[in-house]
Amino acid sequence: MENIRPINSDAEYDWAIAEIARYFDHEPVAGSSEANRFDVLATLIEAYETKHYPIGAE
Repeated sequence: MENIRPINSDAEYDWAIAEIARYFDHEPVAGSSEANRFDVLATLIEAYETKHYPIGAE
């Protein structure tokens, strides 16, 4: 999976959001390498958001 890397900054987060956004208009075929890339990006984004933007952490 080209260009997939951990998200360690807001700039990398913005990059990941831009990468995953293109799949919203053109959903990848289940089981394809693009679908796998989508899943990995979604997992990385979720982990970053959980760590840096927790909901209900007041």
